[in-house]
Amino acid sequence: MITFEFCGTSHGDGYRGKICGLPDGVKINVAAVDEQLRLRKCGYGRSARQVNADHVEFVGAAGNDFVVSGGNVEFFVPNAAINKEVRPDITAVRPGHADLVGQARYKGLSARDVAEIASARSSVCYVVLGAICKQILDTYSIFTYSFVRKIGNVTARKTFVYGVDNMRDSFAELNCADEKANEKMKAAIDVARQNGNSLGGIVTVGATGVPMGLGEVFPYAKRLDSVIAANLVGIPSVKGISFGMGDKYAVLSGVDSADKLTVNDGKVVYATNNCGGIVGGITTGNDIICNLVVKAVPTVKGVQTIDTSTLCPCLQQYERADTCVVPQVGVIAQNILAYVLLDTILQQNFTE
Repeated sequence: MITFEFCGTSHGDGYRGKICGLPDGVKINVAAVDEQLRLRKCGYGRSARQVNADHVEFVGAAGNDFVVSGGNVEFFVPNAAINKEVRPDITAVRPGHADLVGQARYKGLSARDVAEIASARSSVCYVVLGAICKQILDTYSIFTYSFVRKIGNVTARKTFVYGVDNMRDSFAELNCADEKANEKMKAAIDVARQNGNSLGGIVTVGATGVPMGLGEVFPYAKRLDSVIAANLVGIPSVKGISFGMGDKYAVLSGVDSADKLTVNDGKVVYATNNCGGIVGGITTGNDIICNLVVKAVPTVKGVQTIDTSTLCPCLQQYERADTCVVPQVGVIAQNILAYVLLDTILQQNFTE
């Protein structure tokens, strides 16, 4: 079993982590981990503070490579100078952040303290974890990916094809396979930014190359879709998840929504993938497909709140923030999905 522990704050020195339970002796490419950290930061809709690239420092790394020793990895992701600053406390608490509820849960902490530990910047740790797992999954010919389906009121109509659409130049801007939708999404982000507002959307996270038979039926919490959901819904800004056809299941009959089976090379296989690659908690052999609902970044202008020092109505505290993070949530999610899949493979000692 892969276990991990992380610590750090968004405006302190950085984030430290330790990962245990990885295959011993595996060589990891540091530049490939840094590339996932770059993808987490870049893209249309991000704020100017994201221009500083993140870099991971591994204990025992030699140049661009390090070898996992004893199944354990220790790392540090330093905060850029722009992040190393002392900020005043927050009294005009932000309803969409953990400012108020965090103080109720962690007695003695200020709203600023809560904001520091609850910051979405902590996702750098999960990206480092997942980027390592992605490289190990490569040896199984399993690859995770993500793409944007919707931002604000703009929906992509073109179907994403792994290995084709993600190679297009326009894809790098918003991780959207539909070039026309991509331009409309950028325009919508521009309007929101000018108004001090933000946009949410829907991002799809997938894994290809996953063989049939990975996962568990009992207990329910160990079903692969349960484990995936539990990990992905924990990403800041994610407020919902569905698999495969998602909410279309609610309006289709059992006959219309049923997946079809066929025979290929003497084996019974799934010819369609309405279920999103998982049935009864076990993989079907088709791509795992998860759809994540991402709420708009809650640090915006014009939101009413209560000042905790005066108990009077006021506008929530506004700080620099991104306008849209839907593509970046997809990057974080595909790395977390890689961790879940590798952990399941190792626990199950799975070989096809």
